Amino acid sequence: MPVAAAAAAVALAAAQAVSFATKDGWTIQAKYRPAASGKAVVVLAHGVGSAGDEWNGLAEDLARRGIGTLAVDLRGHAGSLSGPPGSTGWAGFDATGSWPGSAEDLRAAAAWLSRKGVPDWRIAFGGASIGANLAAAVAVERKSAPFVLMLSPAENYRGVPMSFRKGLPALVAAAPDDGYAYMAARRAEAEKTAAVHYAPTGHGVRMLADAGTRKRVLDWIAAAKLTPPAPKAPAPPKR
Repeated sequence: MPVAAAAAAVALAAAQAVSFATKDGWTIQAKYRPAASGKAVVVLAHGVGSAGDEWNGLAEDLARRGIGTLAVDLRGHAGSLSGPPGSTGWAGFDATGSWPGSAEDLRAAAAWLSRKGVPDWRIAFGGASIGANLAAAVAVERKSAPFVLMLSPAENYRGVPMSFRKGLPALVAAAPDDGYAYMAARRAEAEKTAAVHYAPTGHGVRMLADAGTRKRVLDWIAAAKLTPPAPKAPAPPKR
């Protein structure tokens, strides 16, 4: 293997296992792949009953383009089982109406990146299934978020509504055989609130098995514009 290719393979294998606390008492486990200088880092949220590892393939493809990722295990899933007293695993979230609270995991992820020195204007969000709705909810409230990726969102997913914000670039992907997600994508297309891609089949990250869908997602993320804040005007001299 050429030296350059070997170095790239080592770099792609170097995802870091990290953890951080949420404001409401959960400890969140995640895998971090730093970005190249000036590139985005995408906070990634998985679907119900899954884990951050479902993003491994896409995260590696993004790393080849210099784009970083922070793929979280949402509360109650996989490695993120340590919560406040009385908390349950994800299987109990429907009964307790706890799903919207998972947005705190993504806020904590963004705060962790900020402490690592990643500026807010480089922190983007992405999600699959309910993770798409959670990612959008947090991206919408952060005025500096550069974009949000939404794979198979629903108009309302277990109490987490689909959301958009004018000026926030969004890509929605869904397949015709995935009824609720397809309806949500058609609505986004009709209302022109997002760019929309229709995959041949699948739900969430499973749509990325289609080469055309995977390429569309990667190209769209790579082309997203990152806009640093304008420098502050110097204070007027004192008289």
